[in-house]
Amino acid sequence: MGVRRYWFYWEYHIILLSVLSLQWKGRNCEEQTEALPGYKIEAPAEVTVQKGLCVLIPCNFIVGPGYTLTKDAIGIWYKGNKGYPNDPVAASTDSQFPNTTNGRFIFTGNVSAGDCSFSISDAQPGDAATYRFRLEGPVKFNYLHIQPSVSLTGLKEPEISPTGDLIAGKEVTVTCLAPTSCPGLSPNFTWEGSVNTENAQRHELLHQDGTVTYWSNITFTPSPRHHNSSLTCTVTYKYGSAKKSITLNVEYLLILIITGPGGTGESSSVSIKEGDSQEIYCKVDSNPTANIIWTRGKSPVENIQKQNGQNVTLSLRNVTENDSDTYTCTAQNQRGNNSRSISVSVEYAPRQTIICVQKLEGCLPVGNVTVPDGSSLSLHCEAKSNPQATFSWSQNGSLKKISGNDVLNVQVTANIEYTCQAENKYGLSNSSIIIIATPVQKPQTNFLIVGLCILFLTLVVVIAVFVFRWMRKKKELQEDKTTTEMPKSDGDMVYNNIEIIQSISNDFYMDTEETKLDKEDSDLYMNNETEVQYVTLDFSKIKPKEAPQMENIIYSEVKRK
Repeated sequence: MGVRRYWFYWEYHIILLSVLSLQWKGRNCEEQTEALPGYKIEAPAEVTVQKGLCVLIPCNFIVGPGYTLTKDAIGIWYKGNKGYPNDPVAASTDSQFPNTTNGRFIFTGNVSAGDCSFSISDAQPGDAATYRFRLEGPVKFNYLHIQPSVSLTGLKEPEISPTGDLIAGKEVTVTCLAPTSCPGLSPNFTWEGSVNTENAQRHELLHQDGTVTYWSNITFTPSPRHHNSSLTCTVTYKYGSAKKSITLNVEYLLILIITGPGGTGESSSVSIKEGDSQEIYCKVDSNPTANIIWTRGKSPVENIQKQNGQNVTLSLRNVTENDSDTYTCTAQNQRGNNSRSISVSVEYAPRQTIICVQKLEGCLPVGNVTVPDGSSLSLHCEAKSNPQATFSWSQNGSLKKISGNDVLNVQVTANIEYTCQAENKYGLSNSSIIIIATPVQKPQTNFLIVGLCILFLTLVVVIAVFVFRWMRKKKELQEDKTTTEMPKSDGDMVYNNIEIIQSISNDFYMDTEETKLDKEDSDLYMNNETEVQYVTLDFSKIKPKEAPQMENIIYSEVKRK
């Protein structure tokens, strides 16, 4: 009995020492894990997760020689570094380790493949800690070489693109990208700004690795009024929100106005009194900054002043009539150019007043004019002035006005002086003309005209006599042209009248030997070789100058060979 008790006592102590020895060895192993050959783990030492979002902690491990991972191997992640045992936060199996984080910690790796990755979702402040990995089966081992330290930060701002320059009038789509890719944490997007935000759209895309991309688009057409305005995108989660704002940089064509005195309101014309000075402002609104110049016609104007880089002042000093013109302000940047013009009118009193007499060839300026008594004249008065002058007429130095128009119609009956006065709000100017009336002379006979008339009548008589004689001669020639035809006999003779046409001079006779027969008017009729033929010849047109005309009929005998 005593021996049995003694043996039991020593057996108990031996077992207790063995257990303590094993615990000591295990504790010593945990502390010396990094010194053991073959046991290695790869995981990030520092991990940052945004509050309310998720993070995936990648991890890979290997076991020492002589051990092979099987499907029954279990991987466990513990929170803190106080050693074993602690409550696990994630395990590769839920059969032995209960879920203590409401599913926020998930063991995502495959232990049998040496993958010890896990994820944290909906991160809370209490999740900021150090985590260690333990392997159970076929060997139990705590990997203390690397213990990922998780820290918590606030939500990051979403990303907005494009952030580059926008072009006025050109439609653009701006994207807001959520700062997370955690599945199951779909955020809400809100847009704020001067642009139209009603047509915003939300999108999400699931990737093969299980992550999700969330973003929102807004499409609008920027205008110059949107330049330098703010556009804000807010991303809202269950436990918080984050937002990002950008300032729109809109490039646009130039907006240009010209203002006169006082610099208020756009002006297209300005009037300046002669001798005064005036400043004209060209205000330009553009992005990017424009190059601005003033021109008169096509020539640059030198007397300008620049203000604030976008405003240019045209200074007109001690103006004269020659300064009246159209001035143009032109601005140009990389988006185009624009220009505005202003008409400058210099006002002055009437000057260079003249009086002219209206005639068919125009208005001829004269000093004095001499006309027959009783003549009618139209006098016209002109003067240079700005604004337009009003005119009045007086005569012989009288102060009494006889007309209020620039034209004066007069009937000349005596010598008289007329004065025209041109006047506007700046002053007056006048000019005079003296009209001299001359007596009307009685009409005298113009011997030259009479001589021409007599000559004309004489010429008419001569022409009439000549025409009469010519007509008479023509009639006689027509009577002499009558052709006489001889009657035919009862025999077989043929009579042909051959007309001999001969021009006969009035001063000479034409011999009958020079008379020729016209071959075309002679026709020979032949019955046979022995038949006798007769020809009739007419010499009636051959007239002697003094002897009366005689008509002879000659019969000739023609034999055919």
